[in-house]
Amino acid sequence: MDNEEETTTEVPNEEKMELNVDEIIERCKTSADPSLSSSWCMNNTASGGGGNKGQPAGHVCGLAAGSWEWIGGNSATTIAEWDLICHRKFLAAIPTSLFFIGSIFGCAFYGRLADAWLGRKKTLLLACILTSTTTFLTSFSPNIWVYSLLRFANGFARSGNGICCLVLSTEVVGRKWRGQVGQYGFFFFTAGFLSLPFIAYPTRTQWRYLYRIISLPPLVYTFLLVPLVSESPRWLLVRGKNKEALEVLQRFAGWKGKKLPDNIELIIPSQATTGTRNEGGKNENIWTTRWAAKRMITMMLFGFGVGFVYYGIQLNAENLNFNLYLTVIINAAMEIPAVFIGGILLSFTSRRLLSSLSAISAGVSCLLCIIFSAASSTTSSWPQLTIEAIGFMAAAIAFNVSYIYCVELFPTNVRNFAVSMLRQSLMLGASLSPLLVVVGRLSPSLSFAVFGALAIVSGTLSVWLPETKNAPLYETLKQQEEEEQVKRRRLMQNTVL
Repeated sequence: MDNEEETTTEVPNEEKMELNVDEIIERCKTSADPSLSSSWCMNNTASGGGGNKGQPAGHVCGLAAGSWEWIGGNSATTIAEWDLICHRKFLAAIPTSLFFIGSIFGCAFYGRLADAWLGRKKTLLLACILTSTTTFLTSFSPNIWVYSLLRFANGFARSGNGICCLVLSTEVVGRKWRGQVGQYGFFFFTAGFLSLPFIAYPTRTQWRYLYRIISLPPLVYTFLLVPLVSESPRWLLVRGKNKEALEVLQRFAGWKGKKLPDNIELIIPSQATTGTRNEGGKNENIWTTRWAAKRMITMMLFGFGVGFVYYGIQLNAENLNFNLYLTVIINAAMEIPAVFIGGILLSFTSRRLLSSLSAISAGVSCLLCIIFSAASSTTSSWPQLTIEAIGFMAAAIAFNVSYIYCVELFPTNVRNFAVSMLRQSLMLGASLSPLLVVVGRLSPSLSFAVFGALAIVSGTLSVWLPETKNAPLYETLKQQEEEEQVKRRRLMQNTVL
């Protein structure tokens, strides 16, 4: 039979996209009764015999019990093992939904944990251990309900990996390489995502083996790589751990064959004038600081629009007048140039301009898809696919750059929390975009119009954010507010003169 059901699994180190790892195909079973032919099976399905009332013609639910079987066996996928079809089909969406919900909750948890208590390195270590544990336990799920609960736990656990890696890597490099280092981290994510099919293919008859295999990389990272990572000296300084911060800097200097002066002393610039020490703005909060709250809300609205469009364009590929599989492959391939182009542009282009133009470009591409959708309603259109792919690449650039921009917009003592809030907004947009894709099945032009309009609005919002290219990374909200005010006064004086 040509009837298909799909199951999805998520990449274990980031929630950025989903991947169809297997096709679940049913076929008529004739071995049990030699007199039962495939033609009889198909005819019986078409006539609706032996099935559930209201099922469409040609659907497996219209077949008599025992007249069909799963290709690959019942253990190939969760849908086959737990019979998530017909009247139970809606249950197949629950694990994915709970996964995203868990990721949203985990962002807030890890953001606060990394800023206020454990730091970047220890939080990353905890996230890796929990990710590996929950992924491995998922493979022992006895039913769909335990499986859904573990998917929620897995989404919660792994949401800290990407945030801590990004913040930790950007806090230990100078402003010249900050954008590139942050962008190239996304390249490794893309490489990991593209490797997933090669892991999934050998385990296509046993979905539980897939989870056990992908639980190993976070564990390997925990024992082999995390010990080689140093805590952020910026975070150590903000938390009043000056001695530990100096030791990390001395270690960095040693890697370059240099040595720091013996009489050097670390101090936060704002403390040099106030005389306070070792507090590091521990009680500062984004939501109680007016300028930071306005900046955070603007960034979250921008992130919501970008996340909605980024994930929506991928899912909306089914509404293009083109082969779905080829469209997905091309979209996945566009991730690679998006990383390189974003990294190159960040080296000489302002963050605000790049964020705005990439989001607006994605929106314009979606609107152009409407024209080609109307012009080629029954035939495949290469121009439409090309424009859609360009729009997806632009959305990917906006998605990646938004993280770097957020890192630079907020100081060290709230930076991890700020990035986690951005990620929450991105995931909220991702969780709502499938609703519009469903509407797009009835009216593709409407879905492309909404995606396009929202992307353009998001690009416009970023104009209200300050520019951060070549700006220093501040340590506390108080320090950043004071120094930005000084810069604004100098700029106004120069303008008047």
